[in-house]
Amino acid sequence: MVRQLEHLHKAALSPDIDVQVLPFSAGAHAAGAGHFVILGRDDEREPLNSMAVVYIEMRRRGLYLDDAEDVGAYKLTFDYLRPQAADTTSSLRLIAGARQELSS
Repeated sequence: MVRQLEHLHKAALSPDIDVQVLPFSAGAHAAGAGHFVILGRDDEREPLNSMAVVYIEMRRRGLYLDDAEDVGAYKLTFDYLRPQAADTTSSLRLIAGARQELSS
């Protein structure tokens, strides 16, 4: 896990990657029912070229959702999560702390 945290920390230093940690202290949140990943992109200049899929990993299989209504609901959930999460600087501190704790 230490190597994963080191990789995450290194990736977060890239100018085109934002890493935000949602700490336990944030309490209940919009993704309390489970984790998900939004794959794809939004193209504001050409909305018809925007493509996104939601991936939900379950115990025995994964589920891909590509219906616009489903994707929109998960994008809304993500939009609610971002302000609850720590900013990038605080997130990097949390990652460094976890890495240090696991290295001891």
